[in-house]
Amino acid sequence: MTLSPWDRWDVEYFYRIAAYGYRPDDGTLTFHPLYPMLGRATGWLLGGNFLFGLFLVSNLCTIFFLIYLEKLIRLDLSEKESYRAVFYFPFLPAAMVMFAPYTEPLFLLCSVLAIWMARQRRWWMAGLFGGLASLTRQQGILLLAPLAWEFWEANERSIRTVVSRWRAALGLALTPLGLLSWTAYRSLALSDVRIDWSNPQTIFYGLLVSPSAAQVVPGQRMASPWEAFRIALGHSDSPTIIDLASGVLLLLLFLAGARMIWRLRPSYFIYTLVILLIGFSLTTGTRHAYLGLPRHVMVAFPLILPFAIWGKRPVVHWLVSGLGLIWLLATTSFYAFELIWLP
Repeated sequence: MTLSPWDRWDVEYFYRIAAYGYRPDDGTLTFHPLYPMLGRATGWLLGGNFLFGLFLVSNLCTIFFLIYLEKLIRLDLSEKESYRAVFYFPFLPAAMVMFAPYTEPLFLLCSVLAIWMARQRRWWMAGLFGGLASLTRQQGILLLAPLAWEFWEANERSIRTVVSRWRAALGLALTPLGLLSWTAYRSLALSDVRIDWSNPQTIFYGLLVSPSAAQVVPGQRMASPWEAFRIALGHSDSPTIIDLASGVLLLLLFLAGARMIWRLRPSYFIYTLVILLIGFSLTTGTRHAYLGLPRHVMVAFPLILPFAIWGKRPVVHWLVSGLGLIWLLATTSFYAFELIWLP
C-alpha cells in the first residue's frame, strides 16, 4: 500500500522534520515539534519509514480522541447522545484530516484530554496536556481560557478560594509553557525570533508562529475577522470557495447551537468562540484567502454537541449521516487527486 497520495503540502514539511530535523531556511520552523517528533520516533521503530510513522501517529490519536471525546461528553449528555457525537465528528468539514498525516488528530486528543482532566479536577495534568497541545499547534495556547474557567467554576467563582489554591492553579501554567519553550528553542538554537515592536504582525509571527511562515504560505497575516472575511469574499478560486463554504457552515452550526453549548458547559462555549475568532482572522494571501480554514476551525470539538442532541430526530440523523459520508468521501478524493488544498 502506497501513502504517496498523502505526501503533499503540509505533510511534506512534517516528513522533512521527522526525517532530517528543523532548518532555518526551509519553512519547517513554522510547524511545532511534537507531532513530527512522534512521527520520527514511530518511523524509526518501523525501520525508517517516517511517512508511515506520521500516518500511524495520526490514526492512533484519532482513535483515542474519539474514545475520550465520548467519555467527556458523557459527563453532560446521555449515552446515546455521546455515541452520536463520536459518530458524527468524522463527518464535519475537513474531518478527513483525522485519518491523514496532519497535526489535527494529536491536537484534538491533547485538547480533549486537557479539558477531561480539568473536569476531574486534576489541574496539573490538565495543564500538561494543554502544554502538549501548544507543542502541537499554536491554538494550544487558547486552551488556557476554558481551563481557567473550569478552575474558576471548581472554586465556586470565589477569588478568595482561587487565591488559596494557587498551587493547583500553577499547574495550568504548563499550557503556555509549552508554547514558550518552543519559542525559546527557536530563538536560542535557531535565531528564528525576530521582532519589530512597531509592527504587530512581527510580534505575532515572531512569538507564536515563525518569520519563515511566508515560505510555506506567502502573504499570510492576521486581520480582524470581518476584514479577513471580506478578502475571502473577493476570491473566486475553488480552494477559497470550498474553504469559505466549509468554514461558514461550521460558523452557522456554532451560531445555531451557541445557547445549547453554553448551557452544557460555558468553558466549551468560550473555547469554541476563541477558536472561531482566530480561525476567521487568519487571511492567507492573495492567491487563496482562507487556506485551511475548515481545519483551523474544526479543532473546536464542542461544535459537535448540538448535532449530538439534534440527532435524536431520525430525519436529522440520516441527513447528517448521509450528507456527511458523501462529503467525507468527496473531500478525500479531491485531496488525493490534488483538487483541493489542505495546508
